[in-house]
Amino acid sequence: MTTFDRSGFVRAAAFATVVMVGGCFGPIAADTSKSKTSTAHSRTKAAAKTAPINDDPSDNSPVQRMTVQSETVEAKDLWLGHRDELAKKADSLAAPDEYRAFVAERAAQLITDKIAEMLLYQKASLRQAEEVGKKIDAYVDGEIRKIVTEDHGGLQRRYEKYLESQGSTLEQARTQLRRQFVISGYLETEVRPKVAEPTRSELLAAYESNREAWRRPARRSMSLIDIRVADLLPGDVDAPTREQLQAAREEAHSKIRAAQLEVRNGASFAEVARRYSHGARAADGGAWGWVTPDSIRERFQPAVAALENLGAGQVSDILETPEGFFLVRCDELEPALEPDFQTVQPQLKEFYIRKVYNQMIAEHLSELRTKARIAPARLERFHTAVVAAAFNPLGSAMR
Repeated sequence: MTTFDRSGFVRAAAFATVVMVGGCFGPIAADTSKSKTSTAHSRTKAAAKTAPINDDPSDNSPVQRMTVQSETVEAKDLWLGHRDELAKKADSLAAPDEYRAFVAERAAQLITDKIAEMLLYQKASLRQAEEVGKKIDAYVDGEIRKIVTEDHGGLQRRYEKYLESQGSTLEQARTQLRRQFVISGYLETEVRPKVAEPTRSELLAAYESNREAWRRPARRSMSLIDIRVADLLPGDVDAPTREQLQAAREEAHSKIRAAQLEVRNGASFAEVARRYSHGARAADGGAWGWVTPDSIRERFQPAVAALENLGAGQVSDILETPEGFFLVRCDELEPALEPDFQTVQPQLKEFYIRKVYNQMIAEHLSELRTKARIAPARLERFHTAVVAAAFNPLGSAMR
């Protein structure tokens, strides 16, 4: 199903696999050349948008736009709304080659999603009655107001600045919301009625084949007071001596003991964490929410191990690690759950219908895809341009 994030950018699921003829995708070097903003260049660029795409099989040069039927999309526009994603990925991947591989894979997915969106929107637009237009406008207005209110403090200008930071505009966000509404309405009208209600035997078979998915292990939410030795070293010391490390550890131990004493005397764990704990979560009263051993960094593994032995509301003894000291509180405990067939039957039905619905959408898209005119025929040429656009400082984050 086509969905949206809270910024108003479309997030289309991969409805069908796009076959990339002529080889696999690979990362390319960033193009750091600067364009000249002359009047002649503007005229040339405008002419390029309307000129037919050169589909010479021997031509391997990048193609800056893709046409699906009569609708065209620019390579750089596929990254609208993805600047933050690129920046975060660039920061998290140490090797440039890893980032380039991520960009290449992401670009292929964006092309797949865009083709699906364009085909469905074109098909949906043919069925759209004129009176539906007012309903669509009302929906878009409502969604924009909701986004502005919930995510941008009720200030439209703040939302517009956010869109600008993503390389987009309010009008482009409105257009994407409109397209989502049209596509969703079309699928609900044309595809959803064809999904048959599952029989009890089908649901039972689905339950038996996915029994593990319905099991839920016990889980605990955690609050943590974290006193780090490194944070108590003198600020101007790059290579602390053994004596300085020992003094910092003793001070850290003194602080965790003081925090423990306050908690035992009835002080709020959250308030104590705000005053004593180190790290970004101190401002939240040390709250981590639901945690599991595989959801946290190695440094915090002793805290989660201690959490496993606590009941709701209980606080651990002081935990000492090479980096410092922890005090752990179990905020909430959810016991393990293994529901029977009768209990999960409503969810099973929803899951079954959604699965069949998505399969029918994929089949519908496959049919549309076989009849569609898509240029360039060798989509890896457009993919090359999309990857290059991710490294363009005017289009996205750079690596």
